[in-house]
Amino acid sequence: MGSYLLAIAVLVLLGYGVQTARWKNWSGYFLGKYRTFTLSAAAVFWVGIFLVLALFGGLRYYVGTDFESYYQIFLDICEDWEDVRYNGTERGFVWMNRLLSLFTEEPQWIIFLANAFVSFFCTWALIKESRFVPFSLYLVFTTLYYQSFNLVRQGMACAVVLLAFAYAKERKWLRCYGLVLFAALFHRTALLVLPVMVLVRFRYPHALYFVFFALASLGIFLKEQVIALLLRIYPSAVTASEAYLYEEFSPVQTILCLIYVALCLLYEQKLLEKDRGNIVYLNMSILLLGMYAFFYWIPMWGRLQLYFIGLYSLIVPEVIACEDSRLLRILYYVVIWGILLFFFIVPNWSSVGVWPYQTIFAR
Repeated sequence: MGSYLLAIAVLVLLGYGVQTARWKNWSGYFLGKYRTFTLSAAAVFWVGIFLVLALFGGLRYYVGTDFESYYQIFLDICEDWEDVRYNGTERGFVWMNRLLSLFTEEPQWIIFLANAFVSFFCTWALIKESRFVPFSLYLVFTTLYYQSFNLVRQGMACAVVLLAFAYAKERKWLRCYGLVLFAALFHRTALLVLPVMVLVRFRYPHALYFVFFALASLGIFLKEQVIALLLRIYPSAVTASEAYLYEEFSPVQTILCLIYVALCLLYEQKLLEKDRGNIVYLNMSILLLGMYAFFYWIPMWGRLQLYFIGLYSLIVPEVIACEDSRLLRILYYVVIWGILLFFFIVPNWSSVGVWPYQTIFAR
């Protein structure tokens, strides 16, 4: 647990460095032979953030229950590029292994490369859209990034989808949809994000939000039928573990989602006046509250929600930035961040809830 807290502390400090550099417009100058170059201090901190993320996850060793299987995939592909056991594995990940095998036979490199991939896309998304970097880094690290230690291929897809949402907020839809298709090369479940992207781009009357919650609350009565339908669409989920098939209701996550929705609706006018692309954030916050409150039992929801949970790293700072009072903004972060810290640190303090961390140097 201590290793994770140390990494979080370093990232948060670097995030504050980015924020301070933004607020005070820190930059440096150095002379070239023919011109003067400007270097933003924020860019230096961002490089530090990427390196911490890439090294912390890339140098891990036997962290996560699926770690050994990714070692084995690389070794098998090194031996035989056309290994039939991986015909059903997403082509993007297979080709990553194939190309890497041209340069090395050390399996740790596929762990490092996959983690660098996740780190790069997460950092890129935060550079583009995070209004308060320390909070965004904390939330990304404890959700999407941490889960990618075990769900490697899906973690890569989730990182790309996070960037896709950043482009959706900018209303650059071709880039957004293109990134989702690219994400599907690493985990095909990313395709489920496409219809969501289409739905959240429009502004709806508030009455439709109430209709959505009313219908969602009735979903429990159709639980068996919905589960049967989804398992026919995605039959391989039948072989998944019980934990992935039927999730438990999370009061903490539902309360947090409710807080996020309340803030979005409270500052809706300012949010949309600032940037009409923020409708994506408003709609996603409402959709996720409905999912966590009423559809947590959907098969594989524990995995599917990873495509969306990291988006709060962009939504929450954007909404809180709409508040003019500095004192109230601080209060919002104290409450939200306090809840997140408590329910990350306390349950995991004994390292029962987190994978014990060690590096490749312990091999």
